[in-house]
Amino acid sequence: MTVDSRALDRLRPEGGARRADAVRPQDAEVFVPPRFWALLLVAVGAIIVQSTLLQPLSLRGAHVSLLTILLVWTGLRCGVTTAGLLGLLSGAIEDALGSGGVNVLATTVTGLCAGLLNVRFFADSLPVFVSAVGFATVLRGLVTYIVSELALGVRGSFHRASHELVWQCVLNCTAAALVLVIERIAGHVRK
Repeated sequence: MTVDSRALDRLRPEGGARRADAVRPQDAEVFVPPRFWALLLVAVGAIIVQSTLLQPLSLRGAHVSLLTILLVWTGLRCGVTTAGLLGLLSGAIEDALGSGGVNVLATTVTGLCAGLLNVRFFADSLPVFVSAVGFATVLRGLVTYIVSELALGVRGSFHRASHELVWQCVLNCTAAALVLVIERIAGHVRK
């Protein structure tokens, strides 16, 4: 059975007018990743701010880690390679400022794991971003504890480290939510 085009024209609304060309679907998120040197400058700035201005501010011994938030944001936006390399270089900078050598491994692993989420979620999703920051904070704390316990020989610090890790997770998740809300407001103001 063949269908005549005139028969189809009668079924169309508006007296048989043809439908305009179909609109192509577009991605819900249009994003151009930042240049690596800009991310590295922001990481150095975050390290300087958290080691100078934010150092006296603590909650039950825990400090907010702007670098962990930046690593998760970079991982979600740019992928495994960029976040892992940023974690390696920024961890080396943190260790050069006197952290004892544990940050290179912890920040690299954190950046790599955050980069694994790149293709699975929207980077601007608040629950995904805050959850990823919480997971990254715990991961970075565990890697730091394991390296300091096994490689550096620091014994008996689990209770103190785990207590600080819980509070640092709360601080980082709160700061991450604030950063994303401020980023969204700034994006709406620019429009």
